[in-house]
Amino acid sequence: MEMRAERAIRNLLVTDAATAAYAASAFPVASPSYHAVEATTFNVAPDGINASLFLRLANDEVAELVDDEIAFVAARRLFGLALSPTPIARAPAERAVLFARLRDGWRTAKIDDLMQEGAVARLVDMQKLIAAGEPLGRPWSVFDGIDRLWPLVSTSSAVLPGDVNWMLAWMTPIRAAISAAGVDPRPAHGDPHSSNVMLGPDDAMMLVDFDMAGDIDPYYQLGVQMNELYQFESQMKPLLEMHDGQFSEKAFSRCRLYAAADDLYWALRSLLQDVRSPVQGVEFLKYAAWRFLRCRMLLGHPGFEERVRSL
Repeated sequence: MEMRAERAIRNLLVTDAATAAYAASAFPVASPSYHAVEATTFNVAPDGINASLFLRLANDEVAELVDDEIAFVAARRLFGLALSPTPIARAPAERAVLFARLRDGWRTAKIDDLMQEGAVARLVDMQKLIAAGEPLGRPWSVFDGIDRLWPLVSTSSAVLPGDVNWMLAWMTPIRAAISAAGVDPRPAHGDPHSSNVMLGPDDAMMLVDFDMAGDIDPYYQLGVQMNELYQFESQMKPLLEMHDGQFSEKAFSRCRLYAAADDLYWALRSLLQDVRSPVQGVEFLKYAAWRFLRCRMLLGHPGFEERVRSL
């Protein structure tokens, strides 16, 4: 990865790359935050002293699941909305993107930060602003994602839970119900987990990591956000009112169905990482087990089938 970083720096820097210095930025932690596990990042000092740039190298383990070009388009789109750091340049051969580095005072958000009413309301407003723009050109649904992942995981050496086929079988009626109700894909960041939210001075907030960006049902993103931040549905429901201006039981059911599918998707993706990643000890299995557990808890809830039927 250091060799890739040096090639990218030579290709991307407008100053003399011979004077540049770089150092690892974020270190990978799969559980509980799934943070920095699909990219390797470096702080870059063009003058060898002041680290004013941030280099992101996409890892190869899930390369077939990511559209690098659309991710860069999304980064530029969100920067134009003042919702992300400045994307400076992209080196396709190295799967590298160079950003302006956020200065001192910025940090990665935690779930506790985003649970607060003011913070979560701002995040919802940011997502609505993004959704109001032109399509990004990458239609995506979590069900398509599962279809893409399953052959990769099932033919690998991954150890699957005994009830995985039961969870997969549920995706058919969920997908059919949502499709029958109608879907209006809108541009979206697509991955609103807390590790992709940066908090800065004076309550500033930005989004990072655009690998999941695409044209997506807004209720998918909202359902994912609810599922990460809160344990109880009574806590989740105000987010829908923030998003739509009113609460609808059907829209809330849609969010909850997406939450179950998203848990299955990321459990499978984490298992794929476990068998492919050269970086060991980042607890991909633990993260996958947690997402499988939350998926089966939601699918097995006594009222879940009624949610499917209610759409």
